[in-house]
Amino acid sequence: MMSRSSFLIAGMTVGALAIGQAHAQPPMGPHGGGPGEFSFLEGVDLTAKQKESVKKIFKESHESMKGLHKQERDLHDRLESIILTPGKIDQSKLDELVTEQNALDAKENAARQATAVKVHDILTAEQVTAAKDRHDKIRALMDQIHAVEHGESKGDE
Repeated sequence: MMSRSSFLIAGMTVGALAIGQAHAQPPMGPHGGGPGEFSFLEGVDLTAKQKESVKKIFKESHESMKGLHKQERDLHDRLESIILTPGKIDQSKLDELVTEQNALDAKENAARQATAVKVHDILTAEQVTAAKDRHDKIRALMDQIHAVEHGESKGDE
């Protein structure tokens, strides 16, 4: 029978592996971003010139993120090494890796935001307005679905 600490370590290892796999996935969004990452572009009718600009922005973003992704893989390997080493886990080393992961996540988030701003800046005011209208409709529908799934009514808020 697996002891509680062995079960916890096994769970952490599986979680770490799953996180590593998620970070290793190639961009999958409709315009080269991660899943849903730039969903505000869905349904926006881009001109040929805008499509080329968006493609260029995503290519540059992808290239600039390669270094961060390598750092993330290296960090993941070090985390695995700690988790998969027999004996007591060095909590201070684990804490250092968590701090390092948080810093990498912040860099990635900043890079994604910078990319989103660049894309936003090539859109016309009408395209941004249309994207916001579409987003608002989708949000309202998602809220309705959530309310139905969870048995909530407007008076429960």
